[in-house]
Amino acid sequence: MFQLGVHAIISIFIYLVSIGLSFQAVKALQIEKFTRKGRVFETQLLFIFIAIALGYLVASFVINFIDTSMQLSNLF
Repeated sequence: MFQLGVHAIISIFIYLVSIGLSFQAVKALQIEKFTRKGRVFETQLLFIFIAIALGYLVASFVINFIDTSMQLSNLF
């Protein structure tokens, strides 16, 4: 039971870090060219949603990779 709690805390930490890093990466894009002028709130919301989606995908990959690599010990 303790291992599940540790896994959950580590997963949440990985999700938050990857969302933060993806937000920094998304800020380098110039999405303003594709949005209407005067739509600042919607553009900022789009930045946040893109960062969350990208961060979720990256974190899911990392967590899945860690879980799979830990299961390799069952092979030997």
